[in-house]
Amino acid sequence: MACLEIVGLTVTRDGVDLLNDLHLRIADGERFVVLGPSGSGKTALLRSIAGLEAVTSGRLRLQGQDVTTVAPRDRGIAMVDQEARLQPHLDVRSNLSLPLRFRSYPDDEVDRRVEAQARAFSLRRLFGRRQNTLAAGERHEVALARSLIRRCRLLLLDEPLAKADPPRRRALLRELVEVQEGYGITMLVATNDQQVALTLADRAAVLDRGRLVQLGTPTELFATPATTFVAGFVGTPPMNLRTGRVVRGHRGTRLLADPFRLPTYDPSLADLAGHPCTVGVRPTDLRRATDADRFTIEEIVLQTAVLGDQVEVRLGEPRDPVVATVDRPAPPRGALLRLAYDPAAVHVFDAEGRAVTHGV
Repeated sequence: MACLEIVGLTVTRDGVDLLNDLHLRIADGERFVVLGPSGSGKTALLRSIAGLEAVTSGRLRLQGQDVTTVAPRDRGIAMVDQEARLQPHLDVRSNLSLPLRFRSYPDDEVDRRVEAQARAFSLRRLFGRRQNTLAAGERHEVALARSLIRRCRLLLLDEPLAKADPPRRRALLRELVEVQEGYGITMLVATNDQQVALTLADRAAVLDRGRLVQLGTPTELFATPATTFVAGFVGTPPMNLRTGRVVRGHRGTRLLADPFRLPTYDPSLADLAGHPCTVGVRPTDLRRATDADRFTIEEIVLQTAVLGDQVEVRLGEPRDPVVATVDRPAPPRGALLRLAYDPAAVHVFDAEGRAVTHGV
């Protein structure tokens, strides 16, 4: 059963479409992530679902009930926004208990749930402290725990971990998944943090300027991007995208996108002959070449960055470098580095940026 159905949702503010004819179905108990850059419509979507943003057209159904015009407090939805607002006059324990006190839960039930949330998110260390004594990341932790304490039908999180430091962010992600799975709550997260998306999402939607660009699992978004926008947005570092062309001659058909050059036998590329296209190769699909490799590039190393056991390398032209992620050791700057790639890992997009093939 779908927990949330979004049907033709359009949200317009000051003559600008924040969302445009959006259709989504989010399953009961699913962890769903909305990915996109600033201004893509992520926050507008969450605020519309919560009843905090007026809907211009379209419908919102929660557990089969039309809630498009239902008051926010009657939707059974909890939301944590980017500010993670707490009641400044209350300490952490009282902030956690507030949603239950408002609904006249028995004292023993309030105490039991507050203790459970404090254990789940390691918050006992903050009991007795007020908002003005908490770091930004700590306020988000308390707001997350408070949002889950009612066991609501749907939890909306807008950049929930943006202000947590990296070690704490990893721990919070694990805690959030454990609590969500334990309660079986449906969770909708808006973020531009791909680590958050890859860790949390059962499925993810990519938005661009209020429109749905692609819907799928994180693996599908990474491996088979529907457009150059998705290819360039999903993945760290992003996909190498090069302007190219398909050339047909007496020696066969070739795909040329400097520095990538290879023959192709994919019939789907025949219609691109004579038209511009875009060729994409993931940095993780480039590796140090051996004498046995057939498809290679050789470029001057511009810059390196050590990432644990791997090295991010920038090569070629400073204004438009090729990026590769290779095993250590780091090659010296100014050296020639020969890299190999597999045609099966080459992506081709048409002149409008739509995927034609993944692998040639």
